[in-house]
Amino acid sequence: MVQTFHYYRGGDSTYMLSLSKLLEEKGHEVVPFAMEHPRNLPSPYARYFVSEVDFPDLLSKASPGAAWKVATRSIYNGEARRKIAALADEVKPDVAHFHNIHAHLTTSIVSPLRARGIPIVWTLHDYRLICPNTSLLSRGEICERCIPNRFHEAVLQRCKKGSLPASFVAMLATLYDRLARIPARIDRFIAPSDFLRSKLLEGGFDPARVVCVPNFVDLALYTGLPEEDYFCYLGRLSPEKGLDILVRAVAGLDAGRLLVVGDGPEAGALRTLAAELKTSRVEFAGYRSGEELRRILARSQFVVLPSRWYENLPFAVMEAFASSKAVVASRIGGIPEMVEDGVNGLLFPMGDDGALAACLARMLGDRRLREEMGRRAREKAERLYEREGHYAEIERIYRDVIAAKRA
Repeated sequence: MVQTFHYYRGGDSTYMLSLSKLLEEKGHEVVPFAMEHPRNLPSPYARYFVSEVDFPDLLSKASPGAAWKVATRSIYNGEARRKIAALADEVKPDVAHFHNIHAHLTTSIVSPLRARGIPIVWTLHDYRLICPNTSLLSRGEICERCIPNRFHEAVLQRCKKGSLPASFVAMLATLYDRLARIPARIDRFIAPSDFLRSKLLEGGFDPARVVCVPNFVDLALYTGLPEEDYFCYLGRLSPEKGLDILVRAVAGLDAGRLLVVGDGPEAGALRTLAAELKTSRVEFAGYRSGEELRRILARSQFVVLPSRWYENLPFAVMEAFASSKAVVASRIGGIPEMVEDGVNGLLFPMGDDGALAACLARMLGDRRLREEMGRRAREKAERLYEREGHYAEIERIYRDVIAAKRA
């Protein structure tokens, strides 16, 4: 199981660790490969982990040596290649399952696995293989200029942090992956949403190598409790999440209370915006996790996701559905595959705070509507996002690629 961070850090790591636990419960042996980090969970294989590199810290030093290390390490990691080869020789895995590996582990780890006849499955959590900026965003706006294979656009648009050097390095990393024929050397790509799969195909990927398998949540951990007087946003506070749109929409309401659960680089700006709009209907709860987060979710009226980027298969929606909560969300990316307008939630045009405010007012004013949509949300979670069905799909993919490699 290959993932840069071996601790609970965002949706990709959460999914990887949850899948590892599920596989172990079913009798499989799961061996992690990751980067060293102080917060990593303990592992008997930690000696094989790649030495830590903190790119923001290196870039802050503004020295030629630091810049060279960032440029080279983020494209090709010789240490990762050597260590995964040694780990594979020790444990002799039947299959390697990648998650987020770019920048730290890099696709340098593909060759030693291929040389040992180990099939590779890769669950994609973003658009990195078709977009050097990973998110199909440029300066905060949706951008598809790099599709297909026009990666120089990342440099022309300075997509990566508005920086020409950072954008150039990101372009080189993506070009390296294509020159190394990475898309043709992975046995199976897993896209959690049909939307992500469609973008990969637009980017020139072989349809036979890309399958759609939604992620999962442990439904037994989630329950719906009698609602209190708030609706909530769950997740990272960053520009692409559209929280400024939500705060503006809430400021125009004459009822309801928004609880913002999470932290991130936009936290300060959002607090300032709420103060400028003189609204008392927005409360910032900070970062919460585990049982505390599930309790907040279970007591909420509904969940809001005002994203302004191509969300893949957001965990916040799966968790809301598992808790029998309707979702109000942007009509963008993979969200409409999850939130069916008028069935288990409401959709609004991305960036339209007026339309969002109308959706919020409708939900706040009709408790029976919220309850009926919440019931249908839970039904969808039980049908598409539960553990047993997900396990069956993943095991089938493993068996298929193993059989094909042996043949």
